[in-house]
Amino acid sequence: MLPGEVKDQGPARGGLVAAQARGAVARARWVQEGLVVPGPQLAQAWGIPRETLATATESGEVVSIVIDGREYFPKALLSLDRLTAGAICRALRQLQDAEKLMFWLRDHGALGGRSVAAALEAGTPTARVTALAEAWARERTDARVQNVDVVGRPDRRS
Repeated sequence: MLPGEVKDQGPARGGLVAAQARGAVARARWVQEGLVVPGPQLAQAWGIPRETLATATESGEVVSIVIDGREYFPKALLSLDRLTAGAICRALRQLQDAEKLMFWLRDHGALGGRSVAAALEAGTPTARVTALAEAWARERTDARVQNVDVVGRPDRRS
């Protein structure tokens, strides 16, 4: 199970409404467990003004997610320099915020079963992590396009 994940209660337990409730509970757990940090904490760790962090977030150079009206960032970013974080985050640009965050929260087999931060700390080259981020994003983007094609909507690739 992923950090903060709530056990699925099965299809007969509320469908979409239940899924949305589980998602809200999971996001609240991310905050409670410290897996995400507020913007001012990341800006302070990086020694930059909040406005600079906001600009980097808007441009896709930093991954963030809004939870209960507040913007949060993966805690893993605290241990990285801005250039490393930016290279990896840019590779995830086309994904939805939750998908980007999942990349940072989960352990990856391609990184020896470690999280991104743990792998980088252990000496994994940034280029390898960035290549994994690109593959992760490509896989999710291609899956979305294929799902749209199956239900008879135009192919977005053309």
